[in-house]
Amino acid sequence: MPDGLKIGFEATGGQEWALWRLLISMGLNAVQLPPAQIKAFALSMGKRAKTDQIDAELIARFMAFRPEAGALTVRRAQMVEARKRLSAQISARRKQGVSAELEDMDSSLKAFLESQISELEQRIESVIAEAEELSAKAELLRSIPGIGPVSVSMLLAEMPELGRMMATEAAAMAGLAPMAHDSGAMRGKRVISGGRRSLRHVLF
Repeated sequence: MPDGLKIGFEATGGQEWALWRLLISMGLNAVQLPPAQIKAFALSMGKRAKTDQIDAELIARFMAFRPEAGALTVRRAQMVEARKRLSAQISARRKQGVSAELEDMDSSLKAFLESQISELEQRIESVIAEAEELSAKAELLRSIPGIGPVSVSMLLAEMPELGRMMATEAAAMAGLAPMAHDSGAMRGKRVISGGRRSLRHVLF
């Protein structure tokens, strides 16, 4: 197989679990892509038609134009999201009274995702520890109450500008600054929005 090969695929109603597990067990760089991102990418390219062939071409182009999809923090976020969806599916199936065979398969898949997340977190910590600048920033961030290893890795990966901006700018970039929604005499409720989505989800 070619070096640096990446395989991307969309969620397919549960079928993706077996595919993902097989690809990773073969040592391949497999990335599950959110259908909403592929759809947005298709619209940006002016493609509205939908067939399996068109979808496959779009996924390949998306992977080529988005090399950061293979970054460790991105992969961890994808694994965590996959675990969340799998947990929801397990809960729904239990209410329907699934068979013991399906129960065992669900437990096995969840354990697999847990192990992948744990491995990625260890690799992220190793990368940070080996880079002097990142290590110094990580130590400073860990001194903040409530900031743990996951938050540290996401801040370093998603906000490299940190340390060269004002606090209000950092809050806005992270999507944690309350945004005004006013018009004339109307004063709307302030809500957080925007910013870097994956970072906001971790910090919030």
